[in-house]
Formats: sequence, structure tokens, C-alpha cells
Amino acid sequence: MNIGAGLKRQRLAQGATLQQVAERAGTDAGNLSRVERNAQDVSFRRLCRLCSALGVRVVDFLRQVEQWDGIETAPPEGDGASRRLRSMVRLFGEVPRRDQVLLIGLARSMHQQNADARRKRPPER
Repeated sequence: MNIGAGLKRQRLAQGATLQQVAERAGTDAGNLSRVERNAQDVSFRRLCRLCSALGVRVVDFLRQVEQWDGIETAPPEGDGASRRLRSMVRLFGEVPRRDQVLLIGLARSMHQQNADARRKRPPER
């Protein structure tokens, strides 16, 4: 689980600077930067303060990081569809983090709409 990258992604999604979040969490921007780059471990107490500064519950943050980690896992080698998917994952990695969060939300919304539409269709005969 990449806590540092998750903190950075959450911060950028909110449009907050290192300095803003660090001040709210009672630390300094350099410290937060090291945590985000995984150059420094983060204690549970500090993680709680950082999550509070970001306005998110720790448990919700950890669930989100776990989901992000799953999304960033490269698909296995295989057929043309897998190559296309790997290419899309690579391109997705080049999109700024705050836009990635928006794209993930859009994809989830579209998936839910498709699932709802399938449930409402009359059975085929």
C-alpha cells in the first residue's frame, strides 16, 4: 500500500499545496514532501493528523489507497486486448493525479449507469 502516493493524490485532488496541508497537520512542508515520496515513514499518529488536515477519515483514506494500488497494477501479458489495456494504463499514468481521480469517478459513474440500465431491460426471449 503506497501511503505517500495516496496522500499526494488526495492533496492534489483537493488543489492544496504542501504548505497548506502541512500547516493544518502541524508539520512542515519538507516533512510532508518526504512522506509523499516515501522517503520517510509515517507514524499512525501523523497519518491521522494528515488525514484530518485533508478532511478524510483514516479508514476511508486507506480504502481509497488500496483501490488506487489495484488500479495501478499492470495487467498481465497476453492478447491484443491486454496490450491495449497496458497502453491505456501507461497513458493514464501520464495524466496529472487530480485528473486521474476525476477520470476514475467518471468511469465508476458510467459503470453504475450501465449496470442500472441492464437491470431495467426486459428479459430477452
